[in-house]
Amino acid sequence: MYRLLDCITQEHIYGLVAVAAFICVIGSVLSTHMSTRLTQWTGMRRLVQLPLAGLITGATIWSTHFIAMLSYDPGYAHGYEPVLTGVSLLVGVIGSLAANTGLAYARSRIAACAAGAVFGLTVTAMHYTGMNAYLLPGTIVWSLPHLVASVLLGAGFGALSYGLIVQRLGGVAGRLWPAGAMVLAICLMHFTGMSAIEIRLDSSIEVPTETISDTAMAMLIFGVTGIILLIAIASASIEVNLEGESRSQLTHAALHDPLTGMPNRMWLTRKLDALQTQLTENETAKAAVLTIDLNLFKEVNDLHGHAIGDAVLRRVSQSLNEQKGEGEYIARVGGDEFVAIKLGFRRIEEVQSFAERLHAAIVEPIDLEEVSLRVGASIGIASTLEDGRDPNQLLHKSDVAMYRAKSEADTPICQFDEEMDRRSRDKTQLVHDLRLALQNNEFELVYQLQNTLETLAPVGFEVLLRWNHPTRGRVSPDEFIPVAEETGLVRDIGAWVLREACREAAQWDHPYSIAVNVAPQQLVQPSFVEDVMDNLFETGLDPQRLELEITEASIIDDQAHTLKVMHKLKELSIRIAMDDFGTGYSSLSMLQTFPFDKIKIDRSFVQDVHKDAQRAAIVRSTLLLGAALDIPVLAEGVEVEDELSFLRAESCTSVQGFYFGQPMTRDDMRRIACNAAVDGEKNAA
Repeated sequence: MYRLLDCITQEHIYGLVAVAAFICVIGSVLSTHMSTRLTQWTGMRRLVQLPLAGLITGATIWSTHFIAMLSYDPGYAHGYEPVLTGVSLLVGVIGSLAANTGLAYARSRIAACAAGAVFGLTVTAMHYTGMNAYLLPGTIVWSLPHLVASVLLGAGFGALSYGLIVQRLGGVAGRLWPAGAMVLAICLMHFTGMSAIEIRLDSSIEVPTETISDTAMAMLIFGVTGIILLIAIASASIEVNLEGESRSQLTHAALHDPLTGMPNRMWLTRKLDALQTQLTENETAKAAVLTIDLNLFKEVNDLHGHAIGDAVLRRVSQSLNEQKGEGEYIARVGGDEFVAIKLGFRRIEEVQSFAERLHAAIVEPIDLEEVSLRVGASIGIASTLEDGRDPNQLLHKSDVAMYRAKSEADTPICQFDEEMDRRSRDKTQLVHDLRLALQNNEFELVYQLQNTLETLAPVGFEVLLRWNHPTRGRVSPDEFIPVAEETGLVRDIGAWVLREACREAAQWDHPYSIAVNVAPQQLVQPSFVEDVMDNLFETGLDPQRLELEITEASIIDDQAHTLKVMHKLKELSIRIAMDDFGTGYSSLSMLQTFPFDKIKIDRSFVQDVHKDAQRAAIVRSTLLLGAALDIPVLAEGVEVEDELSFLRAESCTSVQGFYFGQPMTRDDMRRIACNAAVDGEKNAA
């Protein structure tokens, strides 16, 4: 140790030692930075960067060594042999390339430390190659202990540096510790190696004239070092800039909608989180959240195609962006749903004015090359003035208010209130209870008679679903069926109804028909026909006794698929009825195209048909249409004798309704079926 300190303090020029240290630190920071990247990169990017990293690391070792050598003053003439000087640089670069290659492909920390040891040995090899290029009038005698120590110090701190690189400490420490270990590997190896030499002068040995002088060597070193460090700094700068640009582009892509360029749902989530912090820290801060949903947009897609739909969304987004002012933000969070945020207002009227601006912008005509269109919008508002200070709750409440606005055609903008919240919670609870109703056996089937009009004798039953809630009692189908359709639960419920109806009808002694309503969501299930076949097979029900009632909405949503399903059902001898005829998009072409066995006139046309000329005309036209197409017609909702008389006079085929009694329980229905079977046996006898 004394010899090392004596070498540094007594035999070197401090200024140049400081320059050597500075170059070593800068080069080591750049080298460890690039080496760290090599452990993260893959493929061609890693292969391109490996030679550059080797050049920078090797140049750092070489320039540190020779600047330190310039600071060494032996007190007599000396110089540097050109070839070996160049070879020493080559040794440093090739060795560093080998070490960095080992680091880049290391699969464990031990392998990385081994690569670091190779780096330390490269420092040693470069040092002693450079020392052999050092010419002076005498010979150099080496101290073996110091020489061995220099090799061990270089290899040890090199292994430590590379081990710290793969540890990925992160932050400033992750950059400084590996660089510091590399600086120690280079400097301690060099100065320990210098302390190992003893020069024995010999007047018979002359320094050749073809050597590189200290001045020339200094110019060479600083020239090479400057160029390489500039390349390194430029490379690191370009890399950082490119990485920053790539990160910015990725962040922008992650936070923005590719179709419209507007902020997306992820952006909204971050914005709401930031808004939560702002509202917590500043009790006087105010915020409003507006949920916007386009009306009639599905029709645009259905009628004109998705390309036109996308063009409409881009135009609407552009119009919304043009309405933004200071403290106003808008994001697209779904297909045709947007969320706006307004900050910095004092009165709720300012928020309402903002909503009106957005609504007015949306409902403006949209003129495209192919077509001119109009869409509407429903907007819900929730604000910190009345609805709490939790941004996520404000979003939920504005969504509730938006659905209220959508349900009221004359109120496109709706502000949240507690009554909406109560209804929303009730609906959520209803959905939860509905999910449990099947497994808790809370559903029940009731049966409504269908009678032939000629004799008024029963010809079949339509099954109707009832829900016996454990706490709310009997829940109206008008209340829970729309919720079941909206949530998709109608598929499981409908499957249960069909299975139970088939099982029940198969037990009757008299072959009454059984009519079951089929929801649109059931028809689109790929396994629907197979499920029907399984029910018929398991219960043994004659397919001709099963009648499936399909609404017009089921047909309109997907005509091609519905037609295919109906033909498969007809092949099984199952009968199909068009339910609620006249309430939707009924047309002659639909009756001609689809293989219906029955038309059911909706009760809204049958009620008071004998007193209402318009209803009478509709019913009469439907009956004539059925006769022309040879399709029997059943009238629903018959309640009084006059309605029955009108239908009989117009040659209606069959009827059902309260005139024949309320929908009956299973036991009452079984008595009718049993009596019919007994009567049939008597008549046969």
